[in-house]
Amino acid sequence: MVRNTVMSVIRTIFARNIAGNQSSPDLHEKTKYEIIKENKLPALCVNSNKNNERRGQNAMMTLQQIQYFITVCKYKSFTKAAEEMHISQPGISSAMKELERECKVTLFERRNNSLYITDAGVLFLREAKKMQRQYEAMESAVKTLSEGREFVRIGLATMFGNAVYPKLRRMFRQQYPEIEIFSVEDTVDALFQLLEQGKVDLVCCGTGEMVAGADCESLNIRESRLMFCVNRDHPLAKEKEVTCEMIGREPLVMLTDQFYQTQRLKKLFEEQNIPLHIIHNTNQAYTVLRFIRDGVAAGFLTTDIIAEDEKLVGFSVPGDQVYTIALYWKKDVFQFSAAKKFIEVTREYVKQIHK
Repeated sequence: MVRNTVMSVIRTIFARNIAGNQSSPDLHEKTKYEIIKENKLPALCVNSNKNNERRGQNAMMTLQQIQYFITVCKYKSFTKAAEEMHISQPGISSAMKELERECKVTLFERRNNSLYITDAGVLFLREAKKMQRQYEAMESAVKTLSEGREFVRIGLATMFGNAVYPKLRRMFRQQYPEIEIFSVEDTVDALFQLLEQGKVDLVCCGTGEMVAGADCESLNIRESRLMFCVNRDHPLAKEKEVTCEMIGREPLVMLTDQFYQTQRLKKLFEEQNIPLHIIHNTNQAYTVLRFIRDGVAAGFLTTDIIAEDEKLVGFSVPGDQVYTIALYWKKDVFQFSAAKKFIEVTREYVKQIHK
């Protein structure tokens, strides 16, 4: 019953808070509502003063109340929340009481001079955070659109993203020299967090390491493998194949445990009771490459990197998987022209390599 009540309130919040600032229907204002429609984002109340004036006539939930609620939950304190939101403590307490009246549920309980969030409050908080993210995404989209945007932001998985990105970047710059590309390299978990937060437009990684949910669309680019790799002057370079036991005897340079490839490789060797002799961990594929090229250690690199460097010799890792390198972007989220163009260039690249 409580869940149904809270969810009913959540579903009606946006519908009841229609933006009051419609007096200047210029190009950007029209675009804002087009964006809301395209993204199925409900219009939030952006004029809290007008809504406060109407509150006595027709009580409605506002974005300001939602922000107050999230802040109170953050500190579990009306006093600290009031300090952060720059209002009085009685003011925020009153706002929360009004919110509870509108929800028809209890969101907070006081016990032993401490503030606790009720089960209904936990559910409401989860939905309120989603609402806040939607609003922030809409604000960012409208601001960027009004200022004009000629850039695309891409997140690259350290190993597999970099396997195709240089070629994609070159093709894109040849076709669209006026559009800037900003790229960031990190673990896949971190990259999809940036995508969720709207801090990158696209993510390029291997599907084996992918953590995207159903709210992402993707474009498969091509397959790749992670290979055991040594310098061409290494004694193993003359072998036709290597076993896990042989790999276990070599000093290794590897990416840190944050990376999916390292997690998978360690699990693979642990299942065979073969310890790995790791002498150096790094966050950069380039460091792995340098260690191997200089004969300091053996390691694991993609087939693409090995094929382009005559100083390297690669071997299949027994039991490891094939990865599909893919480009990901958020579904049902406004895509700027630059991001759409990068996706189209990627499609062209896929057609070229699969001819």
